[in-house]
Amino acid sequence: MNRLALKRKYVPGFTVIELMLTIAVAGVILSLGVPSFIGLVERNQLTSGINEFISSMSLARSEAIKRNQRVSICPSSNGETCAGNQYENGWIIYVDRNSNGSRQTGSEELIWVSDALPERMTLRGDGCCGNSIPYLASGQISGIAGNIHLCKENDADRSRKITINTFGRARLDSAGSDDCAT
Repeated sequence: MNRLALKRKYVPGFTVIELMLTIAVAGVILSLGVPSFIGLVERNQLTSGINEFISSMSLARSEAIKRNQRVSICPSSNGETCAGNQYENGWIIYVDRNSNGSRQTGSEELIWVSDALPERMTLRGDGCCGNSIPYLASGQISGIAGNIHLCKENDADRSRKITINTFGRARLDSAGSDDCAT
């Protein structure tokens, strides 16, 4: 017999017990960390959504002042025309020449198109802001003050609210569970 064939080589690696223990520890750490990470992602989606809408409102207001014309924001699922009151499907900013709160394609200039928000989020307005938010050439809104509510489905604690005064200025307020009632 060959002496070399009988000699065992030491091969570095893990034993089955060490591997199972490592997988078990990783499983415990993941089970603690994943829910926290999901919560972080959802909070960031809400913050991003509300910041995007506030930025759109600032853009519409400044364009109305700059152009000395009425500029409106309205919900739009197709990026061309106004539809309903569901801002979560997307929204458009346009020059509202005929002051009717609805964009006439071809005759009213489109300034900005926003995409839809992530699923299970709602963005709805009340008061001045239900179907459109019209900014006058002075930067004020046409009509009464109102609110925009951003809500996460089944979680009113993570809601956000934008309050708009008659001067057209928006501020972020805390929202309560009543703000997200359907």
